[in-house]
Amino acid sequence: MRNKALFRNVQRLLPTFEAAARHMSFTLAGEEVGLSQSAVSKQMMELEDRLGQPLFARAHKQISLTSAGRRLLKAYSLATSQIIDALEDLIQEHSRQIVLSTSTANGAFMLLPRLAELRECFPGREIFLVTWDPQGIEPTGQVDLALTFGKPDFPGLTTRPLFPDILTPVCSPEFLEKNGPLRDVSGLLNCELLYMQAQHPSWVGWRQWLREFALELPKNHQPMGFNNYYNTIQACLAGQGVALGWLRQLGNMLDSGRLVTPLPQFLVTEDVYYLAWPADRTPDFQIELFEEWLTRRYGGAISGFPSLASPFA
Repeated sequence: MRNKALFRNVQRLLPTFEAAARHMSFTLAGEEVGLSQSAVSKQMMELEDRLGQPLFARAHKQISLTSAGRRLLKAYSLATSQIIDALEDLIQEHSRQIVLSTSTANGAFMLLPRLAELRECFPGREIFLVTWDPQGIEPTGQVDLALTFGKPDFPGLTTRPLFPDILTPVCSPEFLEKNGPLRDVSGLLNCELLYMQAQHPSWVGWRQWLREFALELPKNHQPMGFNNYYNTIQACLAGQGVALGWLRQLGNMLDSGRLVTPLPQFLVTEDVYYLAWPADRTPDFQIELFEEWLTRRYGGAISGFPSLASPFA
């Protein structure tokens, strides 16, 4: 019982001792722990009295550690280091957040409409979604996992390919009723074409898509452009024209009938979607759950188009 009482009485004095031993100054130690120089001196005298031996050799305006002081400082520093390590481990265990990065379009059209399913891919974890255009990788390096289209340009990432996309014209039912039907691809040249400005080599635009069907945009054709795909599709939903539909992203709108595909022609992308994560940091969650969900939800057949399952499954 006496040893426990002694420990409790001594324990409160140890932080002040460590500060005084580190600074070799009662004055500087007092500034750090919020005590006066005289209060620090009294506490150290109390500690020495309880231990029965001096911890500091005192000279004129100068102190130094005795052998007992050095022994106590070493033990206290070791214990403090172990406590800090334990605290860091506990904080790390408590920090259950996963930073998931993707493009604005992927976030808006693929992930946000199915948040409940997304959460099931990361059980027990908080998800923080970051959107970053054009490719979907937030560049600070604080991302745990990224969903991109096209292999990431950033170095130091481990990547896993998923599936290609299918490109075909899409429009609102109201637009088609007013301006249709479209009997063949050439009919697009008489429509208001909505496009996203290409910001990455993986992006396929109207010119590239039409060339697959031996067509070129007329020189006097002036389509309506946007700097991101989300706004392009919002204009399309509002009946403002025809957009080039990335069907993996737009499945929810096609299923609900908010968008329709007026033509059977399509193009399969050469690039594919990827999962990416820092190569120097082993994920502490199961990437496979997210991969399986993406492949099941978005990598399979699309109604009205040939079955194009992931070639990497």
